[in-house]
Amino acid sequence: MVDYTPPSDDSDSDSGKKKKRKKDPNAPKRNQSAFFLYSNDSRPRVRQENPEASFGSIAKIISVEFKALSPGDRAHYDERAAQDKERYQREMAVYKGGN
Repeated sequence: MVDYTPPSDDSDSDSGKKKKRKKDPNAPKRNQSAFFLYSNDSRPRVRQENPEASFGSIAKIISVEFKALSPGDRAHYDERAAQDKERYQREMAVYKGGN
């Protein structure tokens, strides 16, 4: 303990943190999941039915509804999500081919 010296104030305090990678503004938008597509479709209705609800409670309501969807209704959103995934893969192939 006699030889202890405290670290100096000029030391780099950010040395242990990872730097956030900058996102290319020209990159294609990510594909949306079935839940996110359902959420976008049903959010206006849920907000109208629950005008006093917070953002978090609206998300919980939508989550419960999505989990209770019949397989037929769920298949509609799964299909749309698959189509959006194909779109994203096509756009990424073009994007990566051009870079």
